[in-house]
Amino acid sequence: MPDHGWLLDPKRCIECRACEIACKQWNGVPAGINVRYRRVEIREYGRFPDVRVQALSLACNHCDNPLCLKACPVKAIWRRTEDGSVLIDQERCVGCRFCEQFCPYDAPQFNAQLKKMQKCTMCYDRIAMGMEPACSSICPTGALRWGDWEQVRHQGVAQVEGFNTPSTTRPRIRFVTAGWRQARTGLPRPDSPPAAGRNANV
Repeated sequence: MPDHGWLLDPKRCIECRACEIACKQWNGVPAGINVRYRRVEIREYGRFPDVRVQALSLACNHCDNPLCLKACPVKAIWRRTEDGSVLIDQERCVGCRFCEQFCPYDAPQFNAQLKKMQKCTMCYDRIAMGMEPACSSICPTGALRWGDWEQVRHQGVAQVEGFNTPSTTRPRIRFVTAGWRQARTGLPRPDSPPAAGRNANV
């Protein structure tokens, strides 16, 4: 099975947070514990009257060079060879929060109730069943998409304003910055017929 990654088109994001909700629902993340595997961040830039707003749907980027994995003193963080997802072994995790300190994208989060670190799993269980991650499957505008990394990595750009430099970690996410007329991707269009399993059981 190939490695996978994200393709995000910020101009399509309408801040509906359906990706956040689908993620919480599928992964059983309780509300009120300040843990969000995926989060929509609204960022404002410039000075009046030249201001602009950017919405970014962010989660773990399952980097090619994950600093969280290297920082973990108990080897609780590992990579699945089946799909390239970077995971935290909850049995091994001691909640030291080293991974949180080393991740430039704030992906690992401390669950104060469990005293464990948690983060996006890329819905590896859904992938194993032939479905895509809950977040991208539910996005109504196609702002967030997911696919074969070899296909995604050649699209868009590696960094947008406010996103930490990807040169060290090599995150598996690309950003579409072209205008509406210029933007072209090889992934399914938002208005194309759903693939098998898409939007199912979210």
